[in-house]
Amino acid sequence: MPKHHLTRVLDAVMPRYAADFQCAGSACEDTCCAGWKITVDAPTLKAYGGVTHPQLTDRLKRCVTPVPKQERRAGGDPARLELDPASQCCAFLEQGLCAIHRDLGEDYLSNTCWSFPRHARELASQVEYVLDLGCPEAARKALLAENALELIESPVTLRPVALAKLVPQAGLSPLQVNEIRGFCFQLMQIGDLLPWQRLVLVGHLCHQLDLLIGKRASLDIDAFLGDFVQQVESGSMLEKLASSTVSFGQQAPLFFKLWQGQAERKNSHAQELIQKAVATGLGVDSIRTGQPDWGVVIRHYGAGLTRLDDALGHAPSLLDNWLRNEMFRETFPFGAASPYRHFLGLIARFGLLRLMLAGVCNAGGETDAAMLVRTTQVCSRLYPNPSFSTKAAQALSVLGFDEPQRFAELLRT
Repeated sequence: MPKHHLTRVLDAVMPRYAADFQCAGSACEDTCCAGWKITVDAPTLKAYGGVTHPQLTDRLKRCVTPVPKQERRAGGDPARLELDPASQCCAFLEQGLCAIHRDLGEDYLSNTCWSFPRHARELASQVEYVLDLGCPEAARKALLAENALELIESPVTLRPVALAKLVPQAGLSPLQVNEIRGFCFQLMQIGDLLPWQRLVLVGHLCHQLDLLIGKRASLDIDAFLGDFVQQVESGSMLEKLASSTVSFGQQAPLFFKLWQGQAERKNSHAQELIQKAVATGLGVDSIRTGQPDWGVVIRHYGAGLTRLDDALGHAPSLLDNWLRNEMFRETFPFGAASPYRHFLGLIARFGLLRLMLAGVCNAGGETDAAMLVRTTQVCSRLYPNPSFSTKAAQALSVLGFDEPQRFAELLRT
């Protein structure tokens, strides 16, 4: 039988959890196709035309539809799989399993289906591999183990077409890009600091890096990073963090409105349960509430954050691991128009995740590790980078939260 898609086994740098990942199959509570547009590439579409399977042939003809030319981007996929209106899942989903995968094999999956939750890229002649935490099983693997985000080298099977080739920006060499990325990872592992405090330090780094790049001069990255280390070690930055004040009155309305950005989305059952719990915990009827009582939302948000601190005792690595996974997955801080814009998108998503976790913790009953992971997975699924991050960064700019001196106000709890 001819292969429709080439695959290769490559050595890749990846978080430790990614090497152990296996799809949960029919046990998955939020399948990969739930609520998403699933495109079909040309080789897969051609393969579907030759399928003679008695249970699939007619369904493929009905449920694989052309993408109108006016909707298709240059080089975009020519077709898509239609979703079932009731379940918001692919029409080929049967008892939690994809009938195409089960009856025809992995080679008949489109690149879209085959790739998720995988992300693979090549930078500085090195393949990197990581998983999207919108996948429930990937989220469990990544968020609960303390060493899950340790980087290791391991073989991985990839379709070459799914391997992104990254081109460094702003005149930086691939080695300089990786040096800055590695330094950001080190900042996120500074002992005795909370995740939000580490994020503030990363924000100052990204702001200063933007200013340096804007000068369009020769970039001495070693000198730049050495100067930043001196700023941190002098204690001035950490003193400002310690003296900053908590501002739930600023945080809650901002992140609540970002949460409402998906109010019109049609969710899977698992996603809807989480969104309802968030609403309950924040003191509103639903995500679609038009004019909430902000006093109620702010009080519920504060109470939820207190309960979240207790709940994180069941999953102490969750917030740190989520941040480090997203930074590695997004090639932070080089996955947006500039390092600083990338940082703004990241803190907006972090604040949104924390609001959702606070809402769930405040919804009643004890919140265990499984519920924390499920909430984080749904947040990752419904508010993905870069589409959400771009809009969120714009919102921070409009409200004046894009200034370094306001980071602590936005993040401190």
